[in-house]
Amino acid sequence: MTSPAPVRPAAWLWSINPVSLLLWPLSLLFCLLVRVRKQLYRRDILKSATLPVTVLVVGNISLGGNGKTPVVVALVKWLQQQGFHPGILSRGYKSDIEQEITVLADAATLDRAGDEANMLSELCGCPLAIGADRVRGGEALLEQYPKTDILVADDGLQHYALARDIEIIVQRHLANGNGWCLPAGPLREPLSRLQSADLVIDRDGDDVQESLGQCFNLLQPDQRRDLTQFAGQDVHALAGIGFPHLFFEALSAAGLKVQPHPFADHHPFKANDLKGLQDQPLLVTHKDAVKLRSIAASLQMQNIWVVPLELTLSDELQSRLTTLLETHHG
Repeated sequence: MTSPAPVRPAAWLWSINPVSLLLWPLSLLFCLLVRVRKQLYRRDILKSATLPVTVLVVGNISLGGNGKTPVVVALVKWLQQQGFHPGILSRGYKSDIEQEITVLADAATLDRAGDEANMLSELCGCPLAIGADRVRGGEALLEQYPKTDILVADDGLQHYALARDIEIIVQRHLANGNGWCLPAGPLREPLSRLQSADLVIDRDGDDVQESLGQCFNLLQPDQRRDLTQFAGQDVHALAGIGFPHLFFEALSAAGLKVQPHPFADHHPFKANDLKGLQDQPLLVTHKDAVKLRSIAASLQMQNIWVVPLELTLSDELQSRLTTLLETHHG
């Protein structure tokens, strides 16, 4: 299978070309403004609010595609295994409630909450606050669930209004594009920002091991299949993530004959997007599944299978996390 190109809104971000060169002066100005803003918070000219529990922020320095949310899931599950009672702060990117504060718990989902927030709630089962204002979200979560003793802020790296105890940057080299800041490149902050984080998790290295887990039917989750049961079959594969070709390549590596259907990250799926995909099994990511469930039900598509991505934190990474928590927690 020939991998499709990543679905991206601005092609110039991924190479040095006439458009990126034209925008390079604006990129320098953007980098300057980023540094100034950070210094204003560091010098306490702009105020950061401190919450009464340990705050661990997980983010990246590029527009996306780093696989940050699966890392958040793995971190939260690891914290639960260590005896913590974590809560999650999510912006609810591209949701209808981003400017509100909504708290979910017990693996509940809400159609208006957005794909990442719903996936985090389903997989982690812990309290989760949705809203652009992470401080208000944290306060609301702690008020409703006072046993929470650590907050994990998903995509909170540049949200300096919330004071943090531990900073974790998830990095995938592919997502750095041409290495320049916006608007000439895909970076939210210069690459030098990696040096100030407490921990950098390299998705291209040995920090995490990833595998595709057991598939489950989108409309009947009790129905499960090993991915190997699709080996040799022609299947449709749909992904609206940062780099959808990585999902397609993983399926092909498992022996599936994949017809890829890539969409942009956070794509708002409609029934028409599934047109013509009913003749063969359709495999989707968990992130997309939460948005596709109601559409699949309305179309009575019984042959959609969710392929979860499972991450295992390396022993070395777990040791470094333990050291950070011993230093900052409590």
